[in-house]
Amino acid sequence: MFRKFIDGLVFGAGFGIAFMTIWYFSATVFLPRATASKFHDIEMHFARPDAPNRGTPEKPFDELGIDDQIKQASAIAIARYERAPDGEMKAIIHEFLKKDPGVELYYDVGDEYRTMSEYPREHTQIGDGVVIFFKGSPADMVLGMSYYGDRISGLGDLPLALLRDKCAKASPVSAPKSEKKSSDPSKDAS
Repeated sequence: MFRKFIDGLVFGAGFGIAFMTIWYFSATVFLPRATASKFHDIEMHFARPDAPNRGTPEKPFDELGIDDQIKQASAIAIARYERAPDGEMKAIIHEFLKKDPGVELYYDVGDEYRTMSEYPREHTQIGDGVVIFFKGSPADMVLGMSYYGDRISGLGDLPLALLRDKCAKASPVSAPKSEKKSSDPSKDAS
């Protein structure tokens, strides 16, 4: 009987050692490679393959100064939060501060930008809306920052009016659009 007990312990210890060996191997070899490849894919999404300095990685978009962010963005939108009947705060695009000519963007003024809509948690402030930076064509969101009142907290409380001015100076071709164009072409021509 004691012999059967010892055989059972040895048998169980063998399974335990095998489990620990497999766990250690997967945690040190497979897991870091799997997560590194996912992060690598994300970084490659922001890096242009035709960039002149292929050996030097691009500085992350959120680490750039506001002037460089405006310059690199293909579109910049302001969305306001509007409360839905179910309590969700929907981010509705109110205006475009910048939209490069020819950029393919799947949103227009009045559309909900679902990625930034959310159900607010108790004792949490989400702001009055968000400023959304898009890059590329088709445009992908690369940065979104809340604003409170007329100040963007993620940009050191930069006033929205100053961001509008900087966008207008950086790209005079793409004037801000806060309303949809009228269907009467004679009004647009004047």
